[in-house]
Amino acid sequence: MILTQEQTTAANKANLETLAQLSRKAFDGVEKLMELNLQVAKTLMQESVDHLQDTSKAKDVKDFLGMQANFLQPMAEKAIAYSRHFHTIANETQANLSEITKTDIEKRTAHYQNLITEVTSQTPGSSDAMVNMIKQAVSNANTAFESSQKALKQAIDMSSHQAQSATESALKASEKLFKSAVAN
Repeated sequence: MILTQEQTTAANKANLETLAQLSRKAFDGVEKLMELNLQVAKTLMQESVDHLQDTSKAKDVKDFLGMQANFLQPMAEKAIAYSRHFHTIANETQANLSEITKTDIEKRTAHYQNLITEVTSQTPGSSDAMVNMIKQAVSNANTAFESSQKALKQAIDMSSHQAQSATESALKASEKLFKSAVAN
């Protein structure tokens, strides 16, 4: 069976639409990350200016060091919040891209199975074994894709969990250092 001009055009349109959807979702994720980073930069700049103004009013070294400690202590908590927000955006973007890809693969699989059925019904003497083998190959490819998507999601979840655990450990360590510095 030879593909017609209409079928080729329809396939090209479908490919372009999928690419456009993937691009939109990827840019949405990048835009959210840029907004997050800009907000963090603005906040950090304002807090730094406020802190410099406050420390300029310090009466002695002990007062200055106390101000420094009070300024630095919440930074670890803010770093954790940033990390969580970053991972949320990354996970949402990845989930959106995966959903678009999954939907596209499901459509293509159904199309190929219909095409196989159509071609074999029009071909006299076609072997049922050959048709079943081709359908099984398409099914196996779809299963492999689904398995890789699940493995990717598990890897991302595990990475996020490990990053959160490491950040929380660092926060606990910094709190201990902060408490010992303030005590001295």
